[in-house]
Amino acid sequence: MQELSCTWVPGTFDVVRLKFAGRTVEMTSTRLARLFGKQALHDLYLKGSAKLKVDPQQVALLS
Repeated sequence: MQELSCTWVPGTFDVVRLKFAGRTVEMTSTRLARLFGKQALHDLYLKGSAKLKVDPQQVALLS
């Protein structure tokens, strides 16, 4: 399992920045919810950031 750090991209309404293993990926919150489930967005909306535990198969979906 890897830890994925999620934050909003400043100045956007729906773009999320994901950081993991020295990489940075940006995607819409809709795509994030499709890949990791709606639960992935709860902390992001409430706190502005979230940490997700993902497996290697899920990380592969980000490429």
